[in-house]
Amino acid sequence: MVTLTHRNPPDREESRRWAQGLLERSDWAILDTETTGLDATAEVIQIAVLGPDGTCLMDTLVRPLGRIPSDAVAIHGINDKKVAAAPPYSEIHSRLIETLQGRRLIAYNAQFDRRLLRQTANQNGLWEIPNQWDCAMEQYARFVGQWNSRRGSYAWQPLPRPDSPPGYKHQAIDDCLATLAVIRRMAQE
Repeated sequence: MVTLTHRNPPDREESRRWAQGLLERSDWAILDTETTGLDATAEVIQIAVLGPDGTCLMDTLVRPLGRIPSDAVAIHGINDKKVAAAPPYSEIHSRLIETLQGRRLIAYNAQFDRRLLRQTANQNGLWEIPNQWDCAMEQYARFVGQWNSRRGSYAWQPLPRPDSPPGYKHQAIDDCLATLAVIRRMAQE
């Protein structure tokens, strides 16, 4: 855990209360994706969903409409061969919506995961997931309190993964577990 002098201690306390409030409820889930890239044509190729108690609700590869570029493979290790037998997004969309029904979604960089799920749904002629989203990355940035004067806001922090060996290719479920650990740590401090 990063410990520095906080710019605005009430912001840290508000993030701590946000995390505590989550842990007192059961109507949320952590979601993470791995993708073919970052741009407007990128697709989701892995989706994981974790319940508030750490139960895996979904962990699936997704066969994209296009190919997986080598720069994306270098990040997560998922290549075209690994997704060849995976279901396409069109086959898992309704199961994903059912899994998430009535839940607030928490993601580490929610804006990115939400956009990529929306893009992938649109590319498959499907509708966006209707859930509300919260961003654990933004809450953690407020909690840590490092100021980014260039952006005029708290500096985003990398998702802590203390047990990952160097060169490890993370998967969506790993990011869900790491996000849950961050939420629990924020709630305890």
